[in-house]
Amino acid sequence: MKKLYPLAIALFVLAFTSIVVAREARLVRYPSYSNGRVAFTYLGDIWTADENGQNVQRLTVNKARDAFPRFSPDGKWIAFSSDRNGNLDVFIIPSTGGAAKQLTYHSADDTVLGWTPDGKGILFSSQRGEDFMALLYVVGVDGGMPWRAGPDMGNAASFSPDGSRIAYNPKGQVYWRKYYRGAYATDVWIEDVSAKKFTQLTDFDGLDSWPMWGRDGQIYFVSDRDGNGLTNIWRISESGGKADRITSFKTGDVRFPSISADGRAIVFEHDFGIWKLDTGNNKLTPIKLDIEAEGEENDTEMRAFNSEADDYDLAPNSRRIALSIHGEIFTVPVEEGDIRQITDNSARDRLVNYSPDSKWLAFISDRSGREELYVVAVDGAGEAQKLTDIDALKFGYNWSPDSKEIAFTASDSKLRKVNVASKQV
Repeated sequence: MKKLYPLAIALFVLAFTSIVVAREARLVRYPSYSNGRVAFTYLGDIWTADENGQNVQRLTVNKARDAFPRFSPDGKWIAFSSDRNGNLDVFIIPSTGGAAKQLTYHSADDTVLGWTPDGKGILFSSQRGEDFMALLYVVGVDGGMPWRAGPDMGNAASFSPDGSRIAYNPKGQVYWRKYYRGAYATDVWIEDVSAKKFTQLTDFDGLDSWPMWGRDGQIYFVSDRDGNGLTNIWRISESGGKADRITSFKTGDVRFPSISADGRAIVFEHDFGIWKLDTGNNKLTPIKLDIEAEGEENDTEMRAFNSEADDYDLAPNSRRIALSIHGEIFTVPVEEGDIRQITDNSARDRLVNYSPDSKWLAFISDRSGREELYVVAVDGAGEAQKLTDIDALKFGYNWSPDSKEIAFTASDSKLRKVNVASKQV
């Protein structure tokens, strides 16, 4: 058996440099609205823009996931959740940009939902092991220990304008589970926090999620009560009664809505973008965002692999070693010289071996959709040549002493040989 000594290999992985141009942003997520500005998540960071799509500003730039931005009632701050320290915690940042401040430090994920009406605290949901379901908490803008917002359970919620009551979903299925009907279906409830009085507003066997308390005495929410898994925004009086549909989308989904502090606007995800609903006249407006942005990753990446070779083979002259590392073929010098990357593709290239005359490297790859035997020049020049086309897994192979043929076995229990020049099996 060959003995593989630990090898430390530094590899440069090069990517094509793309020209950065403004384009319409898609997959814009978790919008929030305040005084003509919208906050949202894009490329894993927090951004703001005017509602007409102008004056786009990137507030956070890091490799973490920054999500669920929510404007403070006065519009001066944005609360958001970020996993920059390992899990989602609550942060705040000035809405015009600046340093982010961390407010929570628990090991559970803390999902920002909104603010208290007085702007002194941030409402969030978290499953901290205190109960079977997630609970609702509030943390002060100066940090410190969070406190329970009131309900025993909750995964989405919104305070009444005076802060005395809270509309919430006590439980709920994951939002993408369309057509769900069962015990975890979401309903809208209200709690009078001081009186600890609970009132169920909706009793639908499907999705009634993301309640938002307006200033018009109405509670807005997302529901699929139209059927066929289609979601729209509905509203119901805070005193109960019949729910009315506000939007009439026939395709796509309405997700992650939020209402402005003055109750005049709701913004939400729909069809990979964000839309605004004017609650006064029910007018819908798509918010188009043309964003010129550079990704957070460098075009050139340096990666270090230490003792991670899957396969290896020593060249006949003992001067170089061929390696299969993370699905690519490399050759490295035994003493001095350069590292050469021989293959570079999304397939898994493995079981590399030198030909006896040192002109070829043979290997097995699934780049065609199934495992086949390939050869490539030892210096990586030219394209790799596929030698076999057999619907069976390739188990192992050996070169002939003259380097003209390769014998191999496969999962169909047959031993074959292939001519390298003619590719005749």
